[in-house]
Amino acid sequence: MAKKPQAFPILLRWSDHVPASDVQDPLGLRLRSSTRLASRLLYCITSITPRARYFSFIPWCVFDHQQHEKGKPHALGLRDGVIIREHALTLACIAHHKGEPCSGGTLVGTRDAKKWFAIGEKEADFKKIMRKKFSKNPALNAYMNSIVNLGLFVSDVERPDTDEEAVGEVFTFDDIELSTLGIELAKRFDQKIAGLKTTKQIASKDRRCSLDDLAEFGKHGGLCELSNKGSADRELLRDIFFAIVGSKGESHGVRRQSLLLTLDLCRQFSAEDWVLNEPGFASAVYFGEVTNGDTRLVVVIPPQLLDIATRWRMFYFHHFMSVAFEGLFSWLVSQLGNLGLAGATVDSLVAKLDEPAVRKNLTEIMSVALKGSFGNLTPSTLLVNSGVKNGDLDEAVSKSVDTAVTSQTPFAEDTLEDLIRSNEHLYSSTGLALPMILLSVTLARYSQWESTNFGKWLANSANDAYLDLVPPLVTTGLARRFGDWWKTSFKELTRFVLSRYVIQQHQSMSYEKTSTGERCLLQVDGPKIVSTGGFDKIGMGNPRLSRAIQILTDLGLIKEDEDKVIRLTPEGEAFLEGEMKKEAKHEVS
Repeated sequence: MAKKPQAFPILLRWSDHVPASDVQDPLGLRLRSSTRLASRLLYCITSITPRARYFSFIPWCVFDHQQHEKGKPHALGLRDGVIIREHALTLACIAHHKGEPCSGGTLVGTRDAKKWFAIGEKEADFKKIMRKKFSKNPALNAYMNSIVNLGLFVSDVERPDTDEEAVGEVFTFDDIELSTLGIELAKRFDQKIAGLKTTKQIASKDRRCSLDDLAEFGKHGGLCELSNKGSADRELLRDIFFAIVGSKGESHGVRRQSLLLTLDLCRQFSAEDWVLNEPGFASAVYFGEVTNGDTRLVVVIPPQLLDIATRWRMFYFHHFMSVAFEGLFSWLVSQLGNLGLAGATVDSLVAKLDEPAVRKNLTEIMSVALKGSFGNLTPSTLLVNSGVKNGDLDEAVSKSVDTAVTSQTPFAEDTLEDLIRSNEHLYSSTGLALPMILLSVTLARYSQWESTNFGKWLANSANDAYLDLVPPLVTTGLARRFGDWWKTSFKELTRFVLSRYVIQQHQSMSYEKTSTGERCLLQVDGPKIVSTGGFDKIGMGNPRLSRAIQILTDLGLIKEDEDKVIRLTPEGEAFLEGEMKKEAKHEVS
């Protein structure tokens, strides 16, 4: 049967060169999938909301404005009333810490506040400061959606849980009303700062504060000061984040379990002086272990947290698949960039997998003796070399990947990710083979979960079956195209993957973002593909996890020691033990 020609769109003009720095998320793998999954796992803790104190401070701003400013001749509008109090908090923290921000950073407007402090001013005139403004996007924009969704403001509508600031939104008195929980939280924050001169001055007609008074405000109301035991709002914030009070809906319970899992992993990591960070968290939930050279930490997930740990494993199936696809994209635009307007065909690019250098390099990298052309190998024959069971890709073979391919072994996803992100092989044909191996290992390991509730949970994160690339939809696409993709040659797999999941996907996403497709790095004319730029920002990451760790630090549950090891505080140990006793055991199905 004759091979069907590739159906590529024909574009009538070339685009201008697009700088690599201008291209983000070229395949739509982050905002369309990764962010959605992270939102379901750490709801209300976004990549732009890392400090717990803002969650009580912003409701207090509304409360204080309504109590001491609203209705007076000099009163600002509510939005400006919140923002001027934000500026006061930023300067107060800088003043309290002698020109530096709070430990953990992320004070909105820090840069300009530090410049102001360095001048040596003894008094802050907030009327002048408001005209200049420390930040175009105040904390209100970043935190508002999360604060509403946590139930601190009265709202009948759930706001988008995004990792992007709500630029341009204006809130009025008609839009904002503190809930009973929000009022209680604001009052607790107010206990420590109600009598301070800065609190009174910022609501007055004068709006001037001395540096010493600002420092006193920062001492009691600063971001890092929340971790002190005397902070009246800390316990209630802890109860809110752990869904002990005020939570409505399943998402809050999932966040609670994610935070408990983080605390428990911190307990296990610190016991052996391991540092809990994003790669360590990923390895723990994905491989069940963390390794560093010959040192190995076996992670034991408590029965109460098996459900949430497995959901996080689904997150990282998507992560490693995404690294593979972006690795292919990066390699493709790099190769095409060297060819200029001459471009290349998919077939000519895929033919590079047959080069002897690919076999030689992979033999060294994977520590296995590969025979013949890599392009003619199948994922099945390749993975047999690492101890994976031979046979059709069924549950038994998938589980054998778990057994044979452990963390930081040559075929392991974390090892392959490091190789791809290093760009060491970006300009060689090996750079095409490595992402395809990563894709094969990831999808093979995932296949045992396909028909489970967790596989369905992962599949439900896709809103568009064509544009949203998640493992269940990709394995379905491969099965429809090849039947048993596990025993299909890498050349055939790569030809289809490049065409469907890289080239077509990038063009679709480019025109989804802008009607002109001006962010498109690939132009197609018949069988020929040309690149108009470069891309090297590979990898999704999990920015919400680092924010969750910061919030747990702010809540006084964990603390980093002088060796950078994050340990549970005595309060954290007691809290974790108590909350784990409350947790019902979740069966993994």
